[in-house]
Amino acid sequence: MILRRVLLSVSCALALFGATGSPALAAATTATDTALQPTVSQTKTPAINLTGAPNARDMGGYRTKSGQKVRLGRLLRSDSLDKLTAGDMVQLQSSLHLKQVVDLRTTDQIKKSPDQLIEGVNYLQASVLGTRSNYDDDDTGMYHDMAFKPAAKRSYHTLLTLMAAQKKGSLLFHCSHGMDRTGTAAAIIYTILGVSRRDIQRDYLLSNTQLNVTWAKPALLNQFFQDVKGQYGSMSAYIHKGLKITPAQEKAIRHHYLTPAHLTH
Repeated sequence: MILRRVLLSVSCALALFGATGSPALAAATTATDTALQPTVSQTKTPAINLTGAPNARDMGGYRTKSGQKVRLGRLLRSDSLDKLTAGDMVQLQSSLHLKQVVDLRTTDQIKKSPDQLIEGVNYLQASVLGTRSNYDDDDTGMYHDMAFKPAAKRSYHTLLTLMAAQKKGSLLFHCSHGMDRTGTAAAIIYTILGVSRRDIQRDYLLSNTQLNVTWAKPALLNQFFQDVKGQYGSMSAYIHKGLKITPAQEKAIRHHYLTPAHLTH
């Protein structure tokens, strides 16, 4: 995991500054696979197009099992915000009305690459992996920990609690590259909102598209769901018993982040 993350950081940095880099680096860090890189949509989870955060997108647009839609402009996900430009910060503050950032990274990762601070925005750390960030390319072990580790459950609880309480403005959550920790958090949120597993997987794989890689794999996300089901019986039971989210909080999340039912017909 260390090597691939370093290569990604280098390639993203080269892309940001217009450098082409070596053919070997390009081959190691980019790939095209239509099955793993869904097309970006302007109506469903559209990219936000931040110069300093290439994996930023709005989580809105999906239709849910109730027939409602996830609101646009309320829930945002991204990679780390340490390279935001002045223009990026204006966009988040003025156009997207950002009020809350939840950083899912470890303390060491935050110290090395702290988020750019935006005036009027509250920042909170909720590390999914506790103090550990190095899994030596063991994605399976990492996804297992994201399902069961006490730190992960505390992190998801914190994020969902903030979502339930935030009535106005947008909330953004992120990890280092917005793929794994951010992806599992998004899967939990979409489950509460009633988004289909197919759309949850599409959103997860969009990180491949936006970063031009193929590292996010359906099998990894499916493993997360299976681990949860194996211990708790269902994602719903995991949210209630594992993450300690109350029915009232779930109701508040659906109220804040879904369109009113009468507007969907």
